[in-house]
Amino acid sequence: MKLSAAEYEIMECVWTLGRPVSGMDIMRALGQEKGWKQPTVLTFLSRLVEKGLLETEKRGKLRSYTAAMTREAYKNSETRDFLAQLYGGSVQNLVACMADGGGIPPEELEALRVWLKEREPQ
Repeated sequence: MKLSAAEYEIMECVWTLGRPVSGMDIMRALGQEKGWKQPTVLTFLSRLVEKGLLETEKRGKLRSYTAAMTREAYKNSETRDFLAQLYGGSVQNLVACMADGGGIPPEELEALRVWLKEREPQ
């Protein structure tokens, strides 16, 4: 499920707060910085509910939003989709592309070697 940059920022805010949030909570956290008005924030929240990333509950006049997916679950899902779409599901092709393009600094490449070595069957 693809998120716009703004939707992702809102999800980061929800995950960081770690509790049910209101539109006003998001406005306080991001609205002024981003220049968003309340209707804009509410539209983003509605989209996130439609996409299944947020659950909503109404109590009286107040509506609260809770993450329906953890940050890690979202990252894992997006990574799998990215890998499948661009590299045919091959981690090796992804790493080769990054390494051949100079996108992996030597220290990270060494850390990756160590990480892989630690996971080899004995």
